[in-house]
Amino acid sequence: MHLIENKIRKIPSYFLPISLFFILISSAATNFFIILSVISAIILCIQKREFNYLIKKKSMLTCAIIFILLAFSSLYSIADYTQIIEVLKKYIKFLYIPILYYSVKIFDNKYLSIKFFIYGCSIILFFSYLKFFSIFEFELFYDFLEKLNVANIKQKIVENETAVFQHYIIQGIVLSFYSFLCLYLGFKNKIKIYFLFSGLAFINVLFMNDSRTAYILIICLLFLGLFSILKNIKVIIGISIILTSLLFSQFSDNLESRFKVLHTDFNHIQEGNYNSSLGLRFIWLKVGLDVFKKSPIFGYGAGSFEKSAENYYEKNNISSYQKYLTNNPHNEFISISSQLGVFGLILYFGFISFLLYENKNNLLGIAVAITVLVSSIFNSAFYDNMLGLFLVLIICLAQKNNQKVY
Repeated sequence: MHLIENKIRKIPSYFLPISLFFILISSAATNFFIILSVISAIILCIQKREFNYLIKKKSMLTCAIIFILLAFSSLYSIADYTQIIEVLKKYIKFLYIPILYYSVKIFDNKYLSIKFFIYGCSIILFFSYLKFFSIFEFELFYDFLEKLNVANIKQKIVENETAVFQHYIIQGIVLSFYSFLCLYLGFKNKIKIYFLFSGLAFINVLFMNDSRTAYILIICLLFLGLFSILKNIKVIIGISIILTSLLFSQFSDNLESRFKVLHTDFNHIQEGNYNSSLGLRFIWLKVGLDVFKKSPIFGYGAGSFEKSAENYYEKNNISSYQKYLTNNPHNEFISISSQLGVFGLILYFGFISFLLYENKNNLLGIAVAITVLVSSIFNSAFYDNMLGLFLVLIICLAQKNNQKVY
């Protein structure tokens, strides 16, 4: 009887690892197991009265304050009720960070979570190569899932040669971190198979994926790995020569074409056409700067970016502006500052700074902070559902001093 009770008590310790396993496989499963993990952690926290763990680190306290300010800003927001609720639901992830950190501490499942994450990403990496080289016809599989009303993946991933079950930007960012993690674990545990996984993920992201955010991230993480892990100038030079050779091979065709698109996008911007990746980010940046100029202290409140954008477009006679309306400016600094002003911007900078400081002696934690920073510059990191959840999970896992308290 006692053995059965122990096994039942261990069930919640698998919620977080399972959510990481499904991060690139199923949004529904990831959300479901994260919610279970949050609920179980809250129950245990209340039972044990260990509330101090929720604010033990300054980064966790800061992100909690950001959400509290967002909730308070709804009192003066120019957005309507629906937009306010939508944004608060997006940013409630900030409250997940201290709760899931407590979950990792109390269940001592950090390394189990990392294993599950590697298993799940390795499966997707394998599928991604099958899709890229047309070894398996994924279109038939997508149609099958759609007919069963399981998922409409085609609309979600935006037709792409390597994205399997998630949007190519999300997959690119996750596999970038996965590549670094495998490199890190390969040297730490002296397991050569990790180097193979790291290399395959690196090639997949840089030469097959369409996400420029992922290109920047994986290069940043590569340099972090080379100069922090290897510390061997000969090996670093050798790897650099190999990478340079790849840049002049057929692998670089996709990379070259993606950067050529930037030139086309720039020409469209000059013509007043912002309907492109670069164009949209440019016009949303202008909206954000306009909001910061008009309401620098408090911003316009939770969920206000779309209304702010509409006002800006009308005032500046932007034609066909309906397709530029969104509450997601694809830049977390713009998103936070337009809603909370300079206070929110300082808090968000502080949040990332605390992540770096708290993990200054933790290489994996530094990689997580870099991932959060790059994702925040080129995407609304925590506004996005899956990207935000991924960042929340790796932030919780990377925190040092992960002793068992349960």
